[in-house]
Amino acid sequence: MSSRTYTEEEVQDLTDRVFLLKEQLEAGKVQFVNQELADGFRRSYEAIRLRPDGKVDPTSLDGRIRASTLALIAMKQREDAKKCFSLAQVQEEYFAFLFREFGWLYDQMKKAQVTPSAAAEITARHDDMMQNLSEVLPEMVDAVREFWSSVGEVAGYHLQDSRQLKAVFAGDIFPAHWENAVSTAGLYVDTIILPCPITRLGTMLKAAPSNRIVEMVIKHVLTAMTYRDIALADVDPPIAMIVPNPDDADDEDRNGLILRTTPAICAHAKYLFERTFEGLEEFREFCVHLKTVDQVMKELKGPDRLVFDTEWGKDPVQQLSMSLKENFHFLGMDGANAGLHVFASSIGRMPQAMGAQQAANHFGGSPFINAETSWLHFTWLMEYQGVPREDDLTNRHSMHVVRALVSEAANNLEWLGNVPPETVLEIRKRGLADELRELLGNGVSNLIGINPDNYFRTADQVVDNLDSAFRKHQQVLMESRKKKLKLYGIDVGACAASGAVAVAAALTGNATLGAISGVLGIAGLPNIKGIKTKFKQISAEDKARRESPTGLLFRHVKRR
Repeated sequence: MSSRTYTEEEVQDLTDRVFLLKEQLEAGKVQFVNQELADGFRRSYEAIRLRPDGKVDPTSLDGRIRASTLALIAMKQREDAKKCFSLAQVQEEYFAFLFREFGWLYDQMKKAQVTPSAAAEITARHDDMMQNLSEVLPEMVDAVREFWSSVGEVAGYHLQDSRQLKAVFAGDIFPAHWENAVSTAGLYVDTIILPCPITRLGTMLKAAPSNRIVEMVIKHVLTAMTYRDIALADVDPPIAMIVPNPDDADDEDRNGLILRTTPAICAHAKYLFERTFEGLEEFREFCVHLKTVDQVMKELKGPDRLVFDTEWGKDPVQQLSMSLKENFHFLGMDGANAGLHVFASSIGRMPQAMGAQQAANHFGGSPFINAETSWLHFTWLMEYQGVPREDDLTNRHSMHVVRALVSEAANNLEWLGNVPPETVLEIRKRGLADELRELLGNGVSNLIGINPDNYFRTADQVVDNLDSAFRKHQQVLMESRKKKLKLYGIDVGACAASGAVAVAAALTGNATLGAISGVLGIAGLPNIKGIKTKFKQISAEDKARRESPTGLLFRHVKRR
């Protein structure tokens, strides 16, 4: 049996890999999970021989050594890539591009004090402006895609290798301008990873740059620009950043996502119609013959999951009728075919849900889905995939709390949307994030252990946690006011004026007032020295209360 002949280039490559392995072993950076693996590796390592020229003899390397050195090379390349760009540099370059290209529109929006949505609507009324944008935006898509092709992988490495709690936004193009992600998910997770709206809308924009699509791009880009200050804030780990999801890059990735989601799409179709479909073509062929709403309803067996938009009510007839009215333009010539609306929704929503799941896995975080319709499809996807799944408990815990904050912000915790991002930044800078996280997540792990898919119950728990914290916060405020009143002598009605004199002396350091209060003290009123001491104590308590997580979180909430 003839042995393989190695080129000198291959021998040099193997030599470099072996000496890198030697370097890592001597530095103590190679660890083994058990002694058996360590012993086997040692035997393979000791069998390595060098040629007279100092290079390794390729025939002395077994599969264990070759595989381990390849892994080390990949890790080294990964670390070298991370050294080229920091996350902060990536964000600075990205936002510099946005403000260079759209800063004029952003400035007008701020000057007029309107929302990104309103600014986009106003822009859409100017035909000349829309014409110019329609011409230049496709080129911007290419520029942004080229930027992310250069740095996106490196940004992903940074995020994958970081250990903080991460939430990956999904289920929509970008968070709405009125639901700042930092005000909800940012209260619990360390870093919120937001998509790039340009890459996410790029395919539609390049295919058909209609005024509707252009307006949508403007709205989401302007919204993304409002995150600049929080994304570039000098905190570690970062609170929010924009990094595109892997499947947003191009059409090939999107087609691959649909292919991977085919089993879930067919499972969803089976739930809707109680019949088995072997593939997407069979499902489409079935739907195309259901031309009217009545024909769809006659075949429909799972009406509770025929949901195009949760805001359209629970009646499947109303859902489908609204889709025919609102979504016909997405299907072109087939816009009047009711069955194709069902098919289009299925091949749109299910891949979107899987994309959310895969993006979270890619970055090592949990999905952050604030759109109710998208959330429903995500929970159905998990059901179709089969439960229970042995996923990471920390990420599951994080997903439950984030979901609670997002869903209850429109119900029992309306004030959450009013938490300024600056407050979250201040909490982070003061090192209070862990304390706030403990407050929010108290008791959630126990509920997940009972039923990992009961998001309603964990949401109730988070609401109870915040409600209890707010009541305690109000009680502390009340006790603080009482302490001040007692300090000032106001609780002694007949001596209120004397108390005021003592307080004035304590605050101003006025010797004359101090002497007067000293005389009054003989009669049993608060002594000025005692007031100074107590005032400092109470001031320190007030400062600690204001700078506590609850003090920062609730300071903008009106007392109930």
